[in-house]
Amino acid sequence: MNPRFRGRAKALLAFSALAALLTRAPSMLRGNSAPLTVSPSRLTAEDIGHKLRVFAAPGDFKLENELATAVVRKKDGWLTELWSNRATLPTAKQLGVTTDIDALWRFFPMVQLGKRTFPVVASRVAMVPDGIETDGTADTGSSVYRAVTTYKMDRRRARVEIISRFSVVGGKASGGIKLGDSVKWGNVSYWVGGLPRPPMKFQGRTKWVGRRGAGGDLVLRPIDRPMWVKYSARIQGFQGTIDAVYHKGGIPKGGSVEVRRQLAFEPLPTPPPAEPKTTGTVELRIVDENGRGIPAKIRVDRPGSKRPLFEADGDLYGADRFMWTGNGNLSRDLAVGRYQFFVTSGIERDAHRQSIEVKKNRVTRVDAKLPRVVPTPGWIAADLHLHQAPSVDADISILERIVSVAAEGVEFAVATDHYVTTDLAPEVEWLRKRGALTVPLQTMVGSEVSTVGNRFGHFNVFPLATGKNIVYEDTTVDELFRDARKQSPGGVLQVNHPRMAPAISYWSYYGIDDNDGSMARKGYNPAFDTVEVYNGDEARDLKMVQRVLLDWIHQLGRGHRYAATGSSDSHKLAFLDPGLPRTMIRHGAGKSDDTDVAAPAGRIIDAIKAGRSFVTSGPMIEATIAGKGPGETATGVGRKPELRVVVRAAPWIDVTSLKVLVGGNAKQVEWVKISRSKKVLRLDKTLRVPIEKATFVIVTVSGQRGLPNTSRDFMQPFAFTNPIWVTP
Repeated sequence: MNPRFRGRAKALLAFSALAALLTRAPSMLRGNSAPLTVSPSRLTAEDIGHKLRVFAAPGDFKLENELATAVVRKKDGWLTELWSNRATLPTAKQLGVTTDIDALWRFFPMVQLGKRTFPVVASRVAMVPDGIETDGTADTGSSVYRAVTTYKMDRRRARVEIISRFSVVGGKASGGIKLGDSVKWGNVSYWVGGLPRPPMKFQGRTKWVGRRGAGGDLVLRPIDRPMWVKYSARIQGFQGTIDAVYHKGGIPKGGSVEVRRQLAFEPLPTPPPAEPKTTGTVELRIVDENGRGIPAKIRVDRPGSKRPLFEADGDLYGADRFMWTGNGNLSRDLAVGRYQFFVTSGIERDAHRQSIEVKKNRVTRVDAKLPRVVPTPGWIAADLHLHQAPSVDADISILERIVSVAAEGVEFAVATDHYVTTDLAPEVEWLRKRGALTVPLQTMVGSEVSTVGNRFGHFNVFPLATGKNIVYEDTTVDELFRDARKQSPGGVLQVNHPRMAPAISYWSYYGIDDNDGSMARKGYNPAFDTVEVYNGDEARDLKMVQRVLLDWIHQLGRGHRYAATGSSDSHKLAFLDPGLPRTMIRHGAGKSDDTDVAAPAGRIIDAIKAGRSFVTSGPMIEATIAGKGPGETATGVGRKPELRVVVRAAPWIDVTSLKVLVGGNAKQVEWVKISRSKKVLRLDKTLRVPIEKATFVIVTVSGQRGLPNTSRDFMQPFAFTNPIWVTP
């Protein structure tokens, strides 16, 4: 097993033993003469060990007591690490028993002017007798603000006290500034003092802000000052940066403003959710057509209620509206009442609906058979963009991630965490040996290369060796692409979500033209392989997906043979469902659905780059011209070649129309209405496609009714092929 996750099976026992051992206070803490704070020291490689999400490096400064370690980076003075020194289980359930993990992404003082935030970057970071002192500035353009910050670790508690003294050292002081901190500490729900539930967005005054997650609950509160907190989530499941402000207004001429606050591991000062007083048990058994237990996803709704039944950061036994199983067996207690269950195991299988009534102290059974109804031999279902706990913004354990992926019928999963490389294979093996996962899953190590400093986009690179990564900080496009080819020879270099915000989206950064795909900015490098045309985040609005589809077609028309892919970009158990969308890859090896998962990795990579694939969130497309499919070239076919299209879908997936697009202007040459049906075969039709010269043909299929097994009820089914290249 990967040493980073060694001992997972014994984690709970180890936690109990270590907790009993470490609760005995060391003798040095018993006397009254001990200092109140700890002395700083240097971080070592042994300190880091196999911890996840560590941004500091050996030689940075640390503060450490029996309970916790805090690390301040020398290069910028930011507090980037805070981890528990005890075997502390996460308080966000979907992290499972992941204990060896940093609890903080980044924490730094900042100055706000209007809507802009200016980070304080230190020019000096030093150890002082009772802490770590940083001296830095924030330049707003019209003024330069200095902040001298001292970090102190409480000797007896898992608590860091942070004292900053702000002053003006250049230009004119503005009276409209705000002084505070910028905080990121995991992609989990944020709790705010005085509110009974964690809001997606908040702006206002409060006594504290906190989260449940890695290392336990983490709370930020001011000392002797008010605090104003502002954060927002663009969509459910993606928490943004917290702006914590302690001072509003100017700084006296020649004077300064001091702000003090605490960041501590301690239980959130809010009661846990009330458990139902009367419950019954639901036992599920989910099998395939041969009676074998299979991974599955179960949607649970209460009639008449739109509120999700489970907490957002829950585990496989309940998160948002869903439960998951890796072997077809699941048992849990629910409050007495009526429920609607919808059970699926991927888009190639039928679904099971059942209304049940949970009775007090009684067992209610749900037996579901989910036969494969859409055969896809020779094709492998892939999600090429997945995040899990090693990624700073994915608070989901690797074990939970694997089960959730398998429950969607995905057969090939690529781990693409930010800033690190993750190997899912040891955890797949661990689950398989224990019977917790009853189907094989092929995995691959990759990375989402997210540019920092000079920000111009996010890029997937795979396969990669574990421990290797691509240059991402203060780099250029050419340097990044060159390093990607070096670290992953023959691998895939993909542009991710190219049309989102410019800082994370390559085409947006370079100003892609809506009409012809040209780029407005200089420095654009076209030397990549694939484009993530269909991203799970954008799937909430089909118009957004179709916009990127058109961008990609423009690039094809400009002579670039980029293959299109689609992936979930999932960061949690719910909200961006793994495998929705997915890339169906014709790997050219094997003739059975049961053996597709064993397709050679090299063949899969070659097929991805060649575009021998289609992308879908539900409908399955077979499209050929003269026997040639997506990614292939049909020659000598005349000016009206025959296009044969077969569309299949599981009975629970809506399909209503088909389009045929030709050439770089995406000319629509056919539109076919597809009648709604519960039959698997929705369309089998041969069409004449008019062409004048060498070009390409793309087929799209869509439905109108939202998919019933996704976190977003309005996610429309959509699929499209890679181009079939044709010459008359």
